[in-house]
Amino acid sequence: MDLERFIQERDVDWKRLDALLQRASRSLASLGKDDLRDLGALYRQTASDLARVQAAAADADLAEYLTGLVVRGHGAIYRHEPAHLRHVWTFLSRGFPQLVRQEWRPILLAVLLLLIPGVWCYILARLDPAFLEAVTPPGLRQRLDQGELWVYRINPIKPVASSAIMTNNIAVTFTFFALGMTFGVGTGMGLVSNGIHLGTIAAVVAETRMAPEFWAFLAPHGALELPAILIGGGAGLILGAALLFPGDLRRRDALALRGRVAVQLVVGCVPILVVAGIIEAFLSPAPPRVMPLGLKFITGAALFILLLAYLLRGGSGQEKETNSTMKQ
Repeated sequence: MDLERFIQERDVDWKRLDALLQRASRSLASLGKDDLRDLGALYRQTASDLARVQAAAADADLAEYLTGLVVRGHGAIYRHEPAHLRHVWTFLSRGFPQLVRQEWRPILLAVLLLLIPGVWCYILARLDPAFLEAVTPPGLRQRLDQGELWVYRINPIKPVASSAIMTNNIAVTFTFFALGMTFGVGTGMGLVSNGIHLGTIAAVVAETRMAPEFWAFLAPHGALELPAILIGGGAGLILGAALLFPGDLRRRDALALRGRVAVQLVVGCVPILVVAGIIEAFLSPAPPRVMPLGLKFITGAALFILLLAYLLRGGSGQEKETNSTMKQ
């Protein structure tokens, strides 16, 4: 084994791995998709290099150096970090919105998988009365025509309803995420199915005189709930992509690296869904005499703008500081 030549050929990769591990020591979320792929590939290659050095008994100092890199690499990829309160706040205020911006592609795909079938079914239902009749849940049109909006029944049981709504929404989001393990097929089908359901319900409601009250009910909590569920869908698509396109990694390693990102995305949705559940139980079902419909729409618009500002700007100052440091 030509030790000097071996070190010259591999030194750049070892230094690259060392730099990635220093960044990962703060949080894996600070690494981009390409960095994560490099981390896994370099970790495996360095472990192989260590085995060669040990087998040749070439250099004790080099073996110790490579051992340190391999141990740190294993810890970065497979460790479980403790969730202290300060870390949770840092993640929610900075890490989560940064992660949403970093992973905008799978989230956008989740939006399209829900939106396109929804719009298509809405248009088809409005143009074809027979199709609209076929997809309308039994008795729904009659209740709406009679001026009965079932959501007002929530008012007497608000605390119980709030808990049930939160649990349901979180379960839906985590289900979309978990279905990513079906190579993304389950997540995609779930998004398409929900889009079809929303589109057909929208078409049914548009045919009745209760449409304003129905959309006013959805506006306040839907402004938070639907984006959170779509982010959860994006997290499921990340799992599917890691299994379908592992690149240079083994599927297990790709899933470990990208799965950590996906888990962080879906966990970050939980506080948003909790707030949405409270609003859906206590504010959204308020009758017009208590809260005018216009005020509900304004509230929904304001909440959506605040959510967008949080996701698009949260932690941006830290990102600029990090980029400036890297350029230096």
